[in-house]
Amino acid sequence: MSFTLLIAGATGLIGKKTLELALADPSINKVIAPVRKKLPDHPKLEQWVDSDFAKALRPGKADAVICCLGTTIKKAGSKEAFRHVDHDLVITLGKWAKENGVGTFCVVSSMGADAGSSIFYNKVKGEMERDLFALQLPTLHIFHPSILKGPREAVRIGERIGIAAMSAFSFITPDNYKPMPYDTLAKALISASKIKTSGTYTYRKIFELAGR
Repeated sequence: MSFTLLIAGATGLIGKKTLELALADPSINKVIAPVRKKLPDHPKLEQWVDSDFAKALRPGKADAVICCLGTTIKKAGSKEAFRHVDHDLVITLGKWAKENGVGTFCVVSSMGADAGSSIFYNKVKGEMERDLFALQLPTLHIFHPSILKGPREAVRIGERIGIAAMSAFSFITPDNYKPMPYDTLAKALISASKIKTSGTYTYRKIFELAGR
């Protein structure tokens, strides 16, 4: 049976690793990547290139979607621009999945996501989850990873300090807040894309999925 996977955010830390794993997975026959700039060619990779993400999406068939879209307020330049990426574009992708009959939708959210939160970041993530649920997608997998350990193009001093501190005191740090290797999350996303029962995943469940 053929399996087609669409990966959004394929140039970021998580998306890039997820794309790498998907292309190497013999059970995945085709990978679709909506991107702003063309990636290196691969026999299994179909690229939808457009500087506007919404315009890059076109009618197509996929068995599952993995959404790794995300930015920071600093990188985006404003709260409004951050919300556009972390909420609006994710919901645009969710609507595309619904309209094109995609069976499984996986999305990377965040610990603390809460539409009622007074913390802007958590509030946006919570609203994104709420609005995805409202689409009533056949299968929805939501991931709440802790701080991710991995190579980043942008240096985030606060994150590095947090990773170092939580790693040093991992014996007393609650599981859900322990630093997580970025490739562990990528492996879990690939596994979830093949599961037809909706779920929400935090630290332990993410590691369990990654080990499948």
